[in-house]
Amino acid sequence: MKKTANIVAILLGVAFIIFGVSHFVPAVKSFLPAPPPPNGEEAVKLTTAFFTGLAGSSYLTVIKALEIIAGLLLIVQCTRGWGVVLSGAILFNIFFVNVLIMNIWNPIVIAMVLAGLFLAWVGRKGFCCLACCGSGECLGTCGCCNKDGQSGGCCGGK
Repeated sequence: MKKTANIVAILLGVAFIIFGVSHFVPAVKSFLPAPPPPNGEEAVKLTTAFFTGLAGSSYLTVIKALEIIAGLLLIVQCTRGWGVVLSGAILFNIFFVNVLIMNIWNPIVIAMVLAGLFLAWVGRKGFCCLACCGSGECLGTCGCCNKDGQSGGCCGGK
């Protein structure tokens, strides 16, 4: 299961990095599949209004930078718990924009959400250590902190 989780985390991390970098480097967009158009007249109006509002601010730039950070956190095993938390928030935002605003069920988005849910399920026991020592690698033992609040166990004692 750990090898599968590593593979899924790396693939999801790379996807986040590629989609994030595509915002800053337009040449990358030419290699990516075009997003499906909104489904229906109402969805076209909502999508146009939503993305017009985003384009007028730096909000999308911040989100894309967070996507790159989430991708890097997912790839590094010691920070994977934080990557799952950050990418999960972004994934569900993307999912709900696709389903509720654009009225489409994009298979790429669904696959990424399922990958994020899988990583959250596999690492669920390690989330207790995020607040303690900053790592989700305790895998449920929650013995990462000693009585003095010092880290001891996660990521080689960091």
